Amino acid sequence: MQLTNKSQNIFLIGMMGSGKSSIAPLLSKKLNVSYVDTDKDLISIFDETIEDVFSKLTEHKFRILESTYFIEHTKQKQHIYATGGGIILKKGNRKILKNGFTILLDTPINVILKRLQSNKSKHRPLFKYGQTLNELKKLWLQRKKYYHECSNIIINTEFKTIDEIVLEIIKAIK
Repeated sequence: MQLTNKSQNIFLIGMMGSGKSSIAPLLSKKLNVSYVDTDKDLISIFDETIEDVFSKLTEHKFRILESTYFIEHTKQKQHIYATGGGIILKKGNRKILKNGFTILLDTPINVILKRLQSNKSKHRPLFKYGQTLNELKKLWLQRKKYYHECSNIIINTEFKTIDEIVLEIIKAIK
């Protein structure tokens, strides 16, 4: 299967723990389109965990580097991007997201909290084990407007498997 607009990038956006990094490889395989996991790429570039980079640079400086990487990389056309949860914070990134096909993986905060708590091995600088539901809700509320502003479609992921989500994305692309 190929996209109608062969040069259009596909962007998966959403909160940390919403499934972007799990969905991108399967979607990539089904569409026969290369995928990029921006957080994994940045980890590779820095040769450190995102958490270490955040602590050394501050979140603000990290966001500048993340944005620079994202803007430059998205000049290559027709990729699937599993973006970092905060990619929508920079205006330039939002402009790029609006020029692609952008899918918001909307996952309830209580589900995200459970996923993050059960996966302690993942480095997530904005999530500390023991963080409360209210703290995650606050982060969601800060970003919600931008997620919705950039999305072509919104998929509620709560009771769906990765395969079901991928099929829903493919139907939306057609």
